[in-house]
Amino acid sequence: LDERPPLKLNASQHTAKSELSDPVLSGNALTSDMKVDLQNKLRSILHALAARHEGVGYCQGMDYIVAHLLRVLQDTILLRAVKRMPDNLSNDQLRSRMDDLNTHTVVVEEVVFGVMDTLFSSYSLQHMYWPELRCLKTCCRVFEELIKLKLPVLADHMEHHDLNVGLFALGWFQTLFLYLPSMPSTTVCHMWDIWLIERSFKIFFRVGTAILFLSQPTLLNHDLEGMMTYLNTFPDATLLRRDILIPCALQIKITNRMLVEIEMEIVHEAEQAR
Repeated sequence: LDERPPLKLNASQHTAKSELSDPVLSGNALTSDMKVDLQNKLRSILHALAARHEGVGYCQGMDYIVAHLLRVLQDTILLRAVKRMPDNLSNDQLRSRMDDLNTHTVVVEEVVFGVMDTLFSSYSLQHMYWPELRCLKTCCRVFEELIKLKLPVLADHMEHHDLNVGLFALGWFQTLFLYLPSMPSTTVCHMWDIWLIERSFKIFFRVGTAILFLSQPTLLNHDLEGMMTYLNTFPDATLLRRDILIPCALQIKITNRMLVEIEMEIVHEAEQAR
């Protein structure tokens, strides 16, 4: 991360509004106090992010991503901060220092904000939250065309039952698949690793296509209501495991050139329809 002036992560200084629902900070391992702590951090980071990127502000879906980063990074951030201190501490003393830092400093908020700011600026994440969600809606249209190319039988079945791909894909892409309650954190982290290395949203299209490919036998036996229920809950989460979903996604040939060509066709059609 580049050098930036110190951030004041005081939620009262900004006017961004967010609806932070329980699923965002869900988890059996979290106590009520931990949830309150994460909720406060989440709100502060979202306000600071909205202030930094005024053209975007706050948009639903950001909270899922910030909450995931908090859960994954918080202990690592605190541990690294404590280990910079010269004292040779026992495990109990280490935990106590970490708790003290967590309570009396904003080191976690600053680091997670810095990560989000980098994802926005250097990895094009802000495009998902542009006004009117233009880029996000285009992603859903591109995904719809990919389904027709890669899964034509399923595409015909969805069309027959008037299933709009955006009804489920919007939440998938807007939260980078954190919207799915049964999606394991390890699977999300793996696909994000690929995203950060490739600097391309291609992996998310591959994962989305892989999910539908693995779900196809079930989806073809459902009508509109059944398909929507399945795609929003995934009662059998086995297919979302990292060792199943990611290898399947990487076997699906989707190139950046293919995505650009599909997007250009969609934009051209939209201009002609005006």
